[in-house]
Amino acid sequence: MIKVKLAYHDGALTYIKVSGHANSDEYGKDLVCAGVSTIIVGVYNTLEKLGMLEIGTFKVKEGLAEFTIHKITRESQLILETLVTTLETIEMSYGDFIQIQKMEE
Repeated sequence: MIKVKLAYHDGALTYIKVSGHANSDEYGKDLVCAGVSTIIVGVYNTLEKLGMLEIGTFKVKEGLAEFTIHKITRESQLILETLVTTLETIEMSYGDFIQIQKMEE
């Protein structure tokens, strides 16, 4: 199961943690894992390309992605909310393999 933890402060996304493996199919055929990995890496690459990595700390490795946002900007929030919306879309279809938890700090 992929677990997603999202933390908001005053309506702004300040923390994202995605951990685990979907195990929805055998290695190389796991569409849930592929979808989640693609959006995480895509968002990270977008932030890097736009020179926005200074907004926080980012850790991406096998089975774990963790973003802690220290500097809230309109642009970065739009990009990060795209990540959230995509993960929620995956959860709607594959809820047995991904679980999203939101909290307000």
